[in-house]
Amino acid sequence: MIEEIWASQDSEKWMEHIRMRRHDGVVLVILTPGPDDILWGIGRDPLSSEYEWWGIMHPSQVPRPSTMGIGEWIHMQEEISASHTSVTWVPPVKTERMVRGKGVFSYSLGPVHADVAESMRYDLSVMGDEIVHLTLRHGWKTRHVTQLCRGKGVMDALELVERMTATSSFAHQWAFMMAVENAQNMTIGRGTKIFRSVALEMERLSSHLGDLAMLASSTGLPVAQMDYLHLKEQILRWNQRLFGDRYLRGALVQDGIQKDSQASQEIIRIGEEAQKITDSLLKTPSFLDRLVGAGKIPGPTVEFVSPVGPVGRACGLKTDVRALWDYGVYDEISFSIPSSASADSYARFLVKSREIAASINIIRRLLAIAPSSTHSLRYHPTKIEGRGVGVGMVEASRGMLAYAAWLDPSGEHLRHVAVATPSARNWHVVPPAMANGNILQDFPIIDASFQLTVAGWDQ
Repeated sequence: MIEEIWASQDSEKWMEHIRMRRHDGVVLVILTPGPDDILWGIGRDPLSSEYEWWGIMHPSQVPRPSTMGIGEWIHMQEEISASHTSVTWVPPVKTERMVRGKGVFSYSLGPVHADVAESMRYDLSVMGDEIVHLTLRHGWKTRHVTQLCRGKGVMDALELVERMTATSSFAHQWAFMMAVENAQNMTIGRGTKIFRSVALEMERLSSHLGDLAMLASSTGLPVAQMDYLHLKEQILRWNQRLFGDRYLRGALVQDGIQKDSQASQEIIRIGEEAQKITDSLLKTPSFLDRLVGAGKIPGPTVEFVSPVGPVGRACGLKTDVRALWDYGVYDEISFSIPSSASADSYARFLVKSREIAASINIIRRLLAIAPSSTHSLRYHPTKIEGRGVGVGMVEASRGMLAYAAWLDPSGEHLRHVAVATPSARNWHVVPPAMANGNILQDFPIIDASFQLTVAGWDQ
C-alpha cells in the first residue's frame, strides 16, 4: 500500500493527481471518510493486488456524482477530465423537475408504513394522475452502526455490522472482515473463499426471490407472489441447514459448510421452479403492461449517479464487483452478468430473475468442491504494523458494498469504520425515475421494482 496525505493541496490538485493515476491504468476510485475528517481516495490497478490511498483534509471541495461521499465509483466524464480550472460536478441535465402552480396536488406517504416496510417519507406532487415530482426524506431511524463500531473489538463490531441490513447480512460480514484482513495483510485459504462465495450467492437468491414476490404483489398477482415466497422460504431453510442461521448471521465465523448430499439438487430444483413462475409472468399481458416503460431512469440520471447492482445493470451498466474485484473464487469460474438497456421496471425484473439462474449455477459448481471444514475461518487478531487500514468490497444482492476499516496498533480494536451501501447510492435515481411520465397508480410497482433498503441509507 502507498499512503499520501495531500493536506496542503487544494481540491483541484488532488483531483488532478487522481486523474493522472487513472491515465496510468488505475480504474477504481473510492471516496471514503476516515479518522480526523480526512477524505480518502482509494485506487487499484485491476492487474495488481496493491492499493493506493490519497488523503485530503478538504472533503467538501471534492466533487462526486451524488450527495453520498463514500464508496463512489467515479466515472471521470470528459468535461471533468479535460477541466484544469474547475472541479464542480454537475449533471448535464437537471435530474428533477420542480413544479408549482394551480392544479398541482402534494401529499406525503409515510414515514410510518404497514407491514415490514421501513421508515421513509415520500413527498409526492401530482397533476391529475401524473407524478410530476418526488422527494425522499430518510433518517427517521438512523442507528449509527459505524459510530458504534469505533473502539470495539473486531468480533463485537462484526455482530453490529451483520445487522446493518437483514437482506444483506452476510455481504456486510464479508466486506467488513475483508477490510480487516486487508488491514492486517492477512490472506485466507481457498476453502474459506469457496465457503463465503456460496453463502453470498445463497443470500442473493433469497433476496431476489423476495424482490420478485413484492413486484408480483404490486401488480395484483398474489398467486405468483406466494409461489416466489414459498421458494424464498426454502432457501432460508437451506441457509439454516448449511450455515446454521436462516439469515446467515454469524455464518462467517463458522467452521464450514454442513455437508448435505441433497443440497445441490434441491437448490437447482428451486431455481427451475422460480424460472417457471417467471415464464408464466412473461406470458401475462396484465403484468407486462404494468412494467414495460414504468419507472424508466432518465439517461442523464444514469450518467450522473451511475447506479450499481441490478438497478445499474438494468440501465446497461455492467458493473459487477465479482468481475472487477479479486475476492472469493469468482475468478476461477465463469458466470453470466445479466443486463438490459431499457432502464425500466421490466428491465429490473428481467435482470433479477436471470441473476437467480446465474447464482444457482455458481452454487451448484461450488458445493461440489466445498470443504466440509475450514480451519482458517476462525478469526485470530494479529499485531498491526504500519497504518492498519484496509478496504473490503463485495457484490451484495443490491450491488457494490464497500467497507474501509482502520485498526489500532494491536489489531484487536477498530479506530474507524466507513461503509458504502448500494441502496444509499441507488436511492438517488428513484425520484427522477418516478417523475418520468408515470401515473400515481404506477408508484407501488416502480417502488417494488427497485426494492432498495432504507436501512442501507440510514446507517
